[in-house]
Amino acid sequence: MLKVMGLLQRMPDMPLDAFRLHWRTVHRGLALRLAHANILQGYVQNHRLDIPVEGMMPFADGIPELWFNDLAAFTTMHESLAYRDGAFHDSDLFMDVTRYKSLVLDTERDVAAPPREECARLLKAMFILDDVRDEDLAEGAPSPTMGDISPVRLSYHRASAEGASVASRPCKALESSWWRDLPTFLDAWVRRPNQQPIEGILVEERPIFWVGERAPPADWTPVAQSARIAA
Repeated sequence: MLKVMGLLQRMPDMPLDAFRLHWRTVHRGLALRLAHANILQGYVQNHRLDIPVEGMMPFADGIPELWFNDLAAFTTMHESLAYRDGAFHDSDLFMDVTRYKSLVLDTERDVAAPPREECARLLKAMFILDDVRDEDLAEGAPSPTMGDISPVRLSYHRASAEGASVASRPCKALESSWWRDLPTFLDAWVRRPNQQPIEGILVEERPIFWVGERAPPADWTPVAQSARIAA
């Protein structure tokens, strides 16, 4: 199983709340066509919260987590009818497609791990790790970002060696942590051992469907035929 995380930036003139609303309603329904075509195997939306944190450099307004059976399923997705007559038409209505980047990642590796489904209502922090060693991600090692302070859940995704050629935002790994509330996170943040700025965001995690679950209904409202199909 391969995971791709997109780094979405909203249109320059679009408020963050409007971006979030469009993504979780209109675009969600169109993207689910890929699930009903058996291309997309799991889908979670991570919506950036407008909470400034000193030392945290936001790198996206939204991060979709997309599960595919393999790299071929991801690389051929954009040629599918489910994509061309669905999400393809909608992307540039709410996101700046010229700034889109993707992380291609291996399966999640848990360090402190209650079932993820139990953590979806918690505050989630996501950090891109560029300068980290493999041993820093080993089980029992302190978080490269937060040190020995333990959240409710902590996990890493290592960059996929297989997908390196198609990843438009290379990195070493992505760290995700779940926290009981904002004050708990902020207290841990100010006490972290490395006070250097880091690319990170606080998000609201919105699961659409997990791997192995039945996908919700897609939006099959007719849309204009794709220019790529017509060509």
